[in-house]
Amino acid sequence: MDMFNQNLNQIFRLYLLCKELIMKRIWFFVIPFVACSCVGDKHSISEESLVYLKSKEGNFDLYQSDILGQWEERITTNSGWDWSPRWNSTLERLVYYTNDTLRNFAVVAMDLRSARVDTLPNGDLPDYQLTPDGKRIIYSLSEGGSQNIMWSELDGSAVEMLTDYDAYNGRFSVSPNGRWLAFISDRSGSNELYLLDLIEFEIKRLTYNEMIEKYSSWSPDSRQIAFTMRKKGEDTKEDIYLMNVDGTGLRQVTATPYAEQEIAWSLRGDKIAFHGTTVSDGDQIYTIDLKDGKFTKITSGNYYHGEPCWVPNHH
Repeated sequence: MDMFNQNLNQIFRLYLLCKELIMKRIWFFVIPFVACSCVGDKHSISEESLVYLKSKEGNFDLYQSDILGQWEERITTNSGWDWSPRWNSTLERLVYYTNDTLRNFAVVAMDLRSARVDTLPNGDLPDYQLTPDGKRIIYSLSEGGSQNIMWSELDGSAVEMLTDYDAYNGRFSVSPNGRWLAFISDRSGSNELYLLDLIEFEIKRLTYNEMIEKYSSWSPDSRQIAFTMRKKGEDTKEDIYLMNVDGTGLRQVTATPYAEQEIAWSLRGDKIAFHGTTVSDGDQIYTIDLKDGKFTKITSGNYYHGEPCWVPNHH
């Protein structure tokens, strides 16, 4: 009888131990699932988020939002203006333009995790953009009636002219791999999209049409360019198009009654954000899913929103 009771007690203790282990495993899976399913949880919605400018009380400041527009927070509090945000993946910094109430201009880089801001050298260069490796500055130089594209080392040395043509050459964007520069030029008599090889220094014209090209952005793998085009005329609106880097595969992405401007391809490659303007809703930030064509409205309210860019979600 004593032996039976001892065996029974051992079985019961083994049962309690197994139950405890099972419950721990259940909670191990359930708790993260519950946490990740909470609406508005900044850790859960995506691996990336959006930064854009917003005009409030007469100033332009930068704000950050999740990709569904469920939360928004102000990330700059300058008494002047902050605008033209761009993410530099090598530096892991948000680079943007800023000026104070006295119009003192600078280009700065912000660590989104610590909110530390550092001023970059040669910020007075027009249309200042960093190359993806953070080592060179690409900028514009205007002389007479023409504008060309230049670049230099970060300290301003080793200046080179990337375009040399008596025409407008501007609105440029650099591919993530640092190989290509897309830009707009009217050297043919109308705005067209061109491609500059930053290794071979060869220029290729990509579009041949009667449309007006304006904004461009690159896919994360540097294989495609997104850009906007509109028909000539005062009441025409920009739509978004895609093209392979070799000029093939032209595809129209949007066909809306409002303008898609200041486009930005997501870091994951599945969406494009843009500044859309409608009569009823003003200037807002939207995204379009490139697989299913679904639009998502990110911002709202009676404010001006523009210049979206994608950043890793550090929340």
